[in-house]
Amino acid sequence: MHLFCDESGNTGVDLLNVDQPLFALASTNLDSERAAALVQPLLRQKQVEAKYTKLRRSRDGQAALLQFFASADLTPTTAKALIADKRYYLITHLVDKLIEPTVHENGLDLYEGDGAVGLVNVWYYAGNTIFPGGVWDKVLKAFLRAIRERSTVAYAGFDQTLRTAFLAAPQKNRDIAAGLAISFGRIREFLEPFPLHTFDPAPDLFTMMINKWMASVTGFFDVTHDQSKPLRRHEPFLRTLMIPVATRKIGYGKRQTELPLRIRELDFADSVSHAPLQVADIIAGATVDCMTAWSGKKPSTDFHEAMRSTHLPELLVDGMLPSTDVSRKNEREPGQSSLVDGAAQFLKEVGYFEGGEPS
Repeated sequence: MHLFCDESGNTGVDLLNVDQPLFALASTNLDSERAAALVQPLLRQKQVEAKYTKLRRSRDGQAALLQFFASADLTPTTAKALIADKRYYLITHLVDKLIEPTVHENGLDLYEGDGAVGLVNVWYYAGNTIFPGGVWDKVLKAFLRAIRERSTVAYAGFDQTLRTAFLAAPQKNRDIAAGLAISFGRIREFLEPFPLHTFDPAPDLFTMMINKWMASVTGFFDVTHDQSKPLRRHEPFLRTLMIPVATRKIGYGKRQTELPLRIRELDFADSVSHAPLQVADIIAGATVDCMTAWSGKKPSTDFHEAMRSTHLPELLVDGMLPSTDVSRKNEREPGQSSLVDGAAQFLKEVGYFEGGEPS
């Protein structure tokens, strides 16, 4: 099977971008002929490719998009979309990189029963209550600065922000705040083993997307991604995930993935020459635009409401989004490892850590 992928809303490690809070990856297995037939009604005079951002600006374009997403050719068996809330994604790293190591040192497994996932949801929804008065936003900004700069100044800035936040937190919130505050003075130790791409949701969503297809289709995939997108920066790492070693399932319960990725060929191409890439672009663009409106992050228009009745919601198969469910339900079976431990073992096995970035 040949998959074609495109993204929308990619800001790399700029995870607190106010104008683009969501990131989406879309894929399709439609062949060139069927994809071209879908795209043709979207093309305007002298246009050589269809782009969601351009079509969205006019009433005629919106009408064409509604017709496009009403097509019976678009189903979860021919197209899929994943979406990530960037703020939520940043908080997953805050929990994973700063809280989990200190909890582990005290003999507790935060990954057991997906406890880490529940804690991320708590911080996402209650962070402004735990650290009120805009202080929680300052903590996240200082954490993101430390991720991006990796400097003594940035590390010290985070520690100072965290210390101020903890001391100013209401007494009733001190217990949960202590889980983060205990990492004071150790952010360099906890962050520096991880290359910058670790904090970009694009590789994670790509891996998740391929696994969605792998779960329902046997055999190997050829994958073509739009060449203009930042995912190409991560090509060496993605190829590491394709190294043919023994297949294994990592994670447990409802949160499992397969490695290595069953990708036979990975290449990047110009969407002008590939109608399936244009289909993926339109789906990714619509996913970000509509989910931003549907989640209340921007005003919802009549167009956004009309899109609820198309096939678009069916194509949104998963993502990295917050949930109000903070219970620990996902129990492991004997011999199973967490996603984090399983991925680390795989990367160690293929020699990724020996030279840092793969060659």
